[in-house]
Amino acid sequence: MKLSKSVTGVVGTGLAVVMLTGACGATDNKENAPTSEAAPKSYADEPAELVIFGAVGNTEEVWNERFGTALKMKFPKYKFTYIQGSAKNTLQSNIAAGQTIDLIHDSLGNMRANIIDNGFQYDLSTLMKTHQIDTSRFEMAVFDALSDKGKLYGFPLHDGGLVMYYNKDIFDKFGVDYPKNGMKWDEAIALGKRLTRFEDGIQYLGLGVSINHMLTMNPYSLPFVDETGGKAAVNTDAFRKLISKSILEPTEANGYRQYLTSVNKTIINDNFMKDKNLAMFVMNFYLQLQPDFNTFNWGIASLPVFSDLPGVGSQPYPNGLFITSTSKFKDHGMEVLKYLVSDDFQMQLSRKGFIPVVKTKAVRDAFAQDTTFKDKQIVEALYTNRPAAPMARSVNEGLVLSPLGANLAKVIMSQMDLNTALRQTEEQGNKALEEAVRK
Repeated sequence: MKLSKSVTGVVGTGLAVVMLTGACGATDNKENAPTSEAAPKSYADEPAELVIFGAVGNTEEVWNERFGTALKMKFPKYKFTYIQGSAKNTLQSNIAAGQTIDLIHDSLGNMRANIIDNGFQYDLSTLMKTHQIDTSRFEMAVFDALSDKGKLYGFPLHDGGLVMYYNKDIFDKFGVDYPKNGMKWDEAIALGKRLTRFEDGIQYLGLGVSINHMLTMNPYSLPFVDETGGKAAVNTDAFRKLISKSILEPTEANGYRQYLTSVNKTIINDNFMKDKNLAMFVMNFYLQLQPDFNTFNWGIASLPVFSDLPGVGSQPYPNGLFITSTSKFKDHGMEVLKYLVSDDFQMQLSRKGFIPVVKTKAVRDAFAQDTTFKDKQIVEALYTNRPAAPMARSVNEGLVLSPLGANLAKVIMSQMDLNTALRQTEEQGNKALEEAVRK
């Protein structure tokens, strides 16, 4: 089934959020598109007061630079009030104070805790129908990430995902060819072994992986909690395979684990950005926004892929904007969401170096053109792989992820074997999950 440009439902790669009649058999050709459907009513010129809570924690200056100023220009009759979330000014404290909230800017990881558990979730299917949202433009895996049990609660503003950064200076020092897009894990690991060496008093490490990021965006879409039984779901052959290949094998190069044991820590951002002894680093995109990236010659390649998952990258990890169930301006909120995922605005974000959520080629090709890293061939690295399907997320997944990360660090330090790490994580996770239920 193919969706026409006039279809207003959302059908994703793994979630069918809503399907509307008349979609089947349609094409993207204008001559085949329905012509009898009236244009949706616009609320853009009607007055509205929209309070936006920034759960992500961006300052108002950052919010305005990325989104707010453009929204005020687009909707001059809307009054926007932005509230910055922080440790002292939480969403819960604002709810308790009776603060009106119409839109919430939040990350995927906090969607369950902040949106759903607070009762702010609002299924967008009706609004998408009346506003005739064109879903054929979207990267649907990214939209599916903001769905829960088949209901879409927000629109992603820009995407994230795992990539492989590399330090060209290290490759040049040792006369090794740079990594290529589309590499398999075995190829990247072999390349890493060539670059793991001790020279000039420095222990160079070939390939490092941010453990938590690899786990939370894993290409196999493995969840940490089995929502059916509420138990930890990590002591499985699937997790064992994921961890063995992408997290443990890169550290088996001669001298690698000995170095980590000597400094008593696993790979962190500083190894790549500041210490500059790490040749390749698998990490969430946007690390290059750190000022330390200006101090060395870096490159970027696509996330290595598993042999049984050819062409599949990491899961999407977008920031989104959610219309709350309590808002009195839901149609106006949808006008805001529509604009933020329009080609015009997505082009602005793309040029600034934020991964767009639309498939429009011109928008993607303009990526990072207004940045200092416009010549880094990032577009190829970002789009060599297709996104993995979003996994089923639990509000309590951190109760399993935390001990898993700690136990895997012990495996890397040769203090524990993987089977023991997974078994203990299961036990620790289940105990924490049981305590969370009792609270």
